[in-house]
Amino acid sequence: MTTNKSCVASLFVIVIFTSLELLQAQTVEGKGRGTLPRFEDYPVIETWQGPAASVKITSSSERLFRNQLTEAGKESPNFAGHYRFTDWGCGTRCSAGAVLNLKTGRISAPPLAKKASGWEHWIFCAALYDKCGIEYRVDSRLMIIRCGSSANEEAENTPDVYYFLWEHDRFRQLLHKPGKGKFSLGLLQSSNALS
Repeated sequence: MTTNKSCVASLFVIVIFTSLELLQAQTVEGKGRGTLPRFEDYPVIETWQGPAASVKITSSSERLFRNQLTEAGKESPNFAGHYRFTDWGCGTRCSAGAVLNLKTGRISAPPLAKKASGWEHWIFCAALYDKCGIEYRVDSRLMIIRCGSSANEEAENTPDVYYFLWEHDRFRQLLHKPGKGKFSLGLLQSSNALS
């Protein structure tokens, strides 16, 4: 009887580990091992030419950055067809920003920002070290954020990489690849970061 229980327990452990390996092998929405999201995988069909709506500043958090948001609303789209991503500094190694819907004037927080008021509502990276940054294109709904400090013995930073899809006026995380370094200073992020 004990042998049967041991066999069942061993089989259970094997099934669990195999399942975990299969889950790790599927990186993005059922795509195979090693497949990372690409801008061309999430195209924008429209080509928008304006005119831009007035930026709708409605909250105290938005009023903090009235000038940045208003000026960005006068610029051409640079993200996902008719959106404008704008960013600004928020201290040493810190970056904040917003997404403006140029058709409606609506303002949205960037991915990784906390659901909070004030400055924290706009911060998407508080660990902006070497090889960190943000990538986006006007013809794609994909946004890639490289943020954090994860250094190897040679002090080369390999930041966390986040892949977000913009859909229905909000970001959805597709993939998070942790940095590969052994030494980390951490990353400001919130479990409620995605709205």
